[in-house]
Formats: sequence, C-alpha cells, structure tokens
Amino acid sequence: MLPTPGRTERRNNLRLSDLHGRLSRLKVSVLPDFFLDRIISVPSLSRLFKQAESKAAAGGGSLRGYTQKETRGGNAANLAFGLASLSVTTILFCVGDEIARAAITHAPSNLQVRFIPGRPGLTAALEFPFGDRMVNVMISDAGDIADFDGRKLKRGDISSLETSDCVALVHWSANKKGNLLARKVFAGNRRKDRLTFLDPADLDGAGDRIKPLKKIIDDGLIDVISVNENETRILARFFSTRKLPYHYRPLDVLRASASLHDALQATVDIHTPICSASASSDGHACAQTQPLIGGVVTAAGDIWDAGDIVGHLIHANIDDRLNLANASAHIYVASGGARLPKLTDIQRVLAKSPEKP
Repeated sequence: MLPTPGRTERRNNLRLSDLHGRLSRLKVSVLPDFFLDRIISVPSLSRLFKQAESKAAAGGGSLRGYTQKETRGGNAANLAFGLASLSVTTILFCVGDEIARAAITHAPSNLQVRFIPGRPGLTAALEFPFGDRMVNVMISDAGDIADFDGRKLKRGDISSLETSDCVALVHWSANKKGNLLARKVFAGNRRKDRLTFLDPADLDGAGDRIKPLKKIIDDGLIDVISVNENETRILARFFSTRKLPYHYRPLDVLRASASLHDALQATVDIHTPICSASASSDGHACAQTQPLIGGVVTAAGDIWDAGDIVGHLIHANIDDRLNLANASAHIYVASGGARLPKLTDIQRVLAKSPEKP
C-alpha cells in the first residue's frame, strides 16, 4: 500500500552546511549537451500570436517590448553547474565548438569542462503564464548531439566516467543514438557503488527508442530515472502503468512513480511544480513544493536533478532527498534563474519550511 503524502517526519534532519568537504571528494560526470539559450519572456501568449499574425499580414516587422536573456544552456551544462554550486566535483563532457568554449566563462574551480568537437545546440525558450503557473516552450536545434553515440569520447574520458561516483546522462530524447551512448557510458563499471542517473528530457518524438531503452534498464545499467509530469505520462503509455492526470494531486504523482518503478525496477523520481515523488526498492515518498508565482522556469528541472543527485550520493532518506531537490529548484526559480543554489541557501530554505499538518 502506498503512503499518503502528508507530514514529512524528517524534514530538517539534513545538516547540509557540514557536507562541503564530503561532497567535494565525490566526482560526478555529466554529459552530453551544451546549448546557447535565448530566454524570451512573453506576458501573454495570445497577444504574441495576434501581434505575429498582424505583422505577417503587413509583410513582416519587429515585435518589440519582449524581455530577452542570452545564457549558457543545455541539460548537461545546467546540471553540471548546479552540482558544482552544491560543492560536488563535477566533469562536464559536452559537444561544442569555439563559440561554446567562449560562452563558458568563469566556471567554478570544482567544474572541469571537456569539449567533444561538434556543433552545440541552440534554443529559443518562450516563458509565459498558462493557467495558474509559468511554463516554457523551447524551440530547439539539438546540434551534433542529435547523432552522438560516444565514439568521440577519448580513452581518458571513458576512464573518468568509469571511476566517477555518479554518471548522469541527460537530454537522451534529442539523441537518435542515445541508447548506444547510454550503453557506452553506463557499462564497464569499475566501481560497484557508482550511481547511474538518466533524465531523458521531453520524450515526444522518441517513441521508437523508449522500449529499447527498457532493455538497458533491465540489464541493470540505470539506477535512477528522473522525469517531469509530461515525461511521466509518455512513459506510462509505453509501459501500461498508472497514468498521471493533467489536473493532478500529489497522491497522483506518488502513485505514478510507484507504478513506473514496478514496471521498470529502477528508482523513479518525478518532479512537478506542485510536488516531487520517488519510488524505489527502499519505499515511496512525496514532498510538496513551495508555491511560486513568476520567476524563470527554464532549467529548473536540471537544478532539481542536481539536488536529487546530491541526496542520492549522501544516502539521504527519501523525504530529505526530495526536500533537498525541491529547495534547490525553488531557490533557482525564485532568484530569476541568475543564482545557482548553494548548500547554505538550501539549509536556510529547509529551516523555514513549515511542517505539514
């Protein structure tokens, strides 16, 4: 029987401020994407469409007054910077060129970036209110990660992956050879306690690769799968598991994670704007998030993953791990996306979080 999400019994057990030294001795490898992102704030989607249609009818022109920001992006790059900010020694393996190199400046000392020659991705992310929440729709060119099978990884790169405490493969869905890459980077484990972590990203269009991915999971190569609510629904269709409604409650998210875990036999972590949930052989749990209005949502899932990975690496109990990941994403979104969370920031957020009745 599944537990009902409610009061978190061990909400403030973590003393994150004491973990810096321990985390700095761990090594996490992340791959494979780097994107150049342009984030465009859209106050009203319907107004944008009307303005665009009007300009097109007039023969074209400029739509002014839309706040925009250029930043480094890509799931792997965002995750790597998030982990480094949380004191984890991190290696980012990413496909990129000289423009990508120039875009990564002032990387923290505990983050090493290894570029694999190729064309980086490009994204224009539209952020706008939809219903009672902020959403983002990304118009993306995946660049050369669209066909990246890992053959360009050097022998030293493979050695680093094999000796890492965690290997995180993200944006699998954009890579038509993602299953080949997964086998390459998750196999050959020299450390039996290594954590392997997959965040596939938006699964639309990747349907022909989802069932072959299960064979990789069945072979024991993937420990943790991290997905959002939309990705949860797509996986549920393929594996005939409990579907997550569009108007869902925390209990629905908890049940969906448990159902997917039963089907895949890997830990399934789900993050949504209202809560996160996790299901594994150790049990099930759900943690509600603090409500936020506004803020930058692009890359929030990557920062959530950073907190989740830290929780896994320190063997936090499920409740504490989910609260840690939720706090990481909350700090990032609330800051407007300009500030990555640090351990001390998360400790303050958790200390202020009231217990649920």
